[in-house]
Amino acid sequence: MAEIELRELRLFLVLAEELHFDRTSRVVTLTAAGRALHDELAPLVTGLDNTFTRARARAAGLGVVRLGVLNAASGTLVLNDAITRFEAAHEGAAVRLVATPLNDRLGPLRRREVDLSVTRLPLDQPDLVLGPLLSQDDARVVMVAVDHPLAGRPNVSVEDFADYPVRKPADVPELAEASCPSHTPSGRTIVPSDLEVNDISELLLLIAQGRLVHPTVAPFAEHFRHPGIAIVPVRDLPPSSTALAWLKGYEHPARDAFVATVEEVLAR
Repeated sequence: MAEIELRELRLFLVLAEELHFDRTSRVVTLTAAGRALHDELAPLVTGLDNTFTRARARAAGLGVVRLGVLNAASGTLVLNDAITRFEAAHEGAAVRLVATPLNDRLGPLRRREVDLSVTRLPLDQPDLVLGPLLSQDDARVVMVAVDHPLAGRPNVSVEDFADYPVRKPADVPELAEASCPSHTPSGRTIVPSDLEVNDISELLLLIAQGRLVHPTVAPFAEHFRHPGIAIVPVRDLPPSSTALAWLKGYEHPARDAFVATVEEVLAR
């Protein structure tokens, strides 16, 4: 058997968890042999990674915490305070913000390109741990072109989504369903747009052109305000929250110290 690098084993484990390749709709399934290999490899690779992490921490102190964010809008005040306190309390420690892809928000966490991610809730992924809440009661809104039929209304209903092409992310099903249900209250099907959207700039352009409506939360819409886009409240969707998330079973002393600092800030 040819020599296999540790990064190749990590890649196999990520693909086995996500069962898709980035930016494609190709469906991947595991054979029985593949599932058995995954179940045997996962604890071994995690154990090796934890050993290396502890060794680095002993040699160089806490070091850097890589924090994945889709946008800087949610939980900003808590994070800013926590980062300042964490870096002041631990010599040589730092928090580095890393932008996560629009269509693969959990991929960097699973590939261990980041140590923590800021995630919108609800989230139900068996390989991830949910930590402290950074924001709560974020209102649901929809972003539409300024000349769109929905733009002049004081608020809209989910019922209206079935009449227009809706952007519904596919990478995390429970998040997509929370922001845009599959059916309206009356039972009409909401069909997601098939337009490919690769990043936030492209998303804003498509909304401003009237080619998409985008159900989201108020912090996202306010952070990415655009002169060609109107923000309209959605009256019949519950508010949302954000939290920190990290990989289950993966040790990282600096990450844990930063999470503890976030909890201290929230307790204040």
